[in-house]
Amino acid sequence: MQKSRKTRLRTFRLEEELDSLLQKDAESKDISVNSLLSIILTKYAEWDRYVEKFSVITMKKESFKTMLSAIDGDKVTDISQELGDKVPSQFILFWFKKNTLQNYLKYISLICKHGGFAQYEIEQDGREYTITLIHELGEKWSNFLANWMNAGMKSTIGIVPRIDVMQNSVISRFTAP
Repeated sequence: MQKSRKTRLRTFRLEEELDSLLQKDAESKDISVNSLLSIILTKYAEWDRYVEKFSVITMKKESFKTMLSAIDGDKVTDISQELGDKVPSQFILFWFKKNTLQNYLKYISLICKHGGFAQYEIEQDGREYTITLIHELGEKWSNFLANWMNAGMKSTIGIVPRIDVMQNSVISRFTAP
C-alpha cells in the first residue's frame, strides 16, 4: 500500500492563456490540471532549480547523436572518464551534501528521469545492486555511460562496478560495502 503524502492547498492566479495551455496538456495526458502542476513543480524541485546553477543545456536527441558520432571512440572514453571523475561528485555534493551510495543512486535516478541520459532501473537484492541503463543513442553513448559510471562510482563512493556494455544499454553490477 502506498503511503499518502501530506498536501497543502495553494491558490494562485494564472493568465488565461497559460490556464488554457495547462488544461489542454492535462487533457492530452488524461490527468487533471492539478496532477499536471504537481508533475511540473516536482520536476522543478528535483531538477530545474539545481541545473540552472550548473549551466546545463538542452538539446534534441538527434542533434546530440550526430555530434557524438563525429567524435573518435577513444576520445569519447577519455571524456567520459574525465567527466565521471568530477561531475557526479559535484552534483551529489550540491544536491545532497554528502557522497553516499543512496545519494549516488538518487543522482542516477534524477539524471535519467530529467536529464535524458537513459531509461533506468535500479534493483537491489541484499547488498547486491544492478543498475540498468537503456537508451537509443548507440554504442558510443553506451561506452560513454559505462566509463562515466565506472569513474563516477570510484571517485564518489569508492565502488568499482562490473559493467556490461551493449549497443543501446549498460548494466552495472556491484556489491555495497
